[in-house]
Amino acid sequence: MSVVRCSSFLVALFCFVSVNAMSGDEEAGIKEALRPFVQECADEFGITEEQFEEAKKKASAADIDPCFMSCFLKKAEFFDSQGKFDVDSTMAFAKEHLTSEPAMKFVEAVGDECVKINDEDVSDGDKGCDRAKLLFECIAETKKKME
Repeated sequence: MSVVRCSSFLVALFCFVSVNAMSGDEEAGIKEALRPFVQECADEFGITEEQFEEAKKKASAADIDPCFMSCFLKKAEFFDSQGKFDVDSTMAFAKEHLTSEPAMKFVEAVGDECVKINDEDVSDGDKGCDRAKLLFECIAETKKKME
């Protein structure tokens, strides 16, 4: 898979989760920081360019393998080794890469709202696939509440 394809997925991912408050520089910095994790996990899980493009078109990660998402979230340290949402690490990443107040408020809201997924019973233990899906569903719900 090429870097271009990974970049397309990152755009889709952040279109899905953001409040359109990121500057171009912020978006570029986030893409650069996360690209290696997306690349490695996409290769591991056989995520195709078509899947990335479909996710981008739908502005949804629903059709992307949740185990790919868990892999990415763990490598980016948004999930811990037990497959649980690591709010502190996610906030640290956001503080390092985001400067706009609306974007930070959104990430804070996601942290506050979505930490509850760590208490959900999941069928895959510490793999994190089920929780990755729950996280992206929670992010979508949080985004709707903030619109």
